[in-house]
Amino acid sequence: MNKVIDILKKVGAITTDSHFVGTSGFHFDTYINKDELFPHTQEASEIGKIFAEKYKDSLIDAVVAPALGGIILSQWTAYHLSKLTGREVFGVYTEKTADKEQVFTRGYDNYVKNKRVLVIEDITTTGKSVMKTVRAVKDVGGQVVEVCVMVNKDLERVNAETLGVPFNSLAEFPVVLYTAEDCPLCKSGVPVNITVGHGKQYLKSRGFSK
Repeated sequence: MNKVIDILKKVGAITTDSHFVGTSGFHFDTYINKDELFPHTQEASEIGKIFAEKYKDSLIDAVVAPALGGIILSQWTAYHLSKLTGREVFGVYTEKTADKEQVFTRGYDNYVKNKRVLVIEDITTTGKSVMKTVRAVKDVGGQVVEVCVMVNKDLERVNAETLGVPFNSLAEFPVVLYTAEDCPLCKSGVPVNITVGHGKQYLKSRGFSK
């Protein structure tokens, strides 16, 4: 079993046999909850070290990830890259705008301009967030060396060819996605999970109060 998946299972971050709705609007039966990973600093650090080991020979100057979940991963990855390479590697992040783009704030663009950048993300379903981060890096003059995600859930939708940039992942965990109209879980009457994911928002948009 992949070491990353082992860590996620260890901290209870993978839930199966339920009915989830993601930020993308897709429905699926398996949820990888990165929020269950981040409180466990040793395990989060270990994930960062796995990223760092993979790119220790790539001359990375800065690690960039989208907020919020990516903040922790960018910090740990940059920390371990700095230790492994013996030189400071910056760990910064982009933030979401009102129109759902990703931009640098807080002067973090200064740590990216003219730098070799590793863009990382926790979980990818459609790849949209990570590509917005790639655009933000390029917009401020950074060079994207590669995009790497902790877990890629859709190998057909998210890859180097579809994204148009060098792409890799620490782990692959394919999850079948359904639109609300085609969801077999909906058709079978399986209750939408409102504890994790965007199930509560989805039900509200459909006129349900709970």
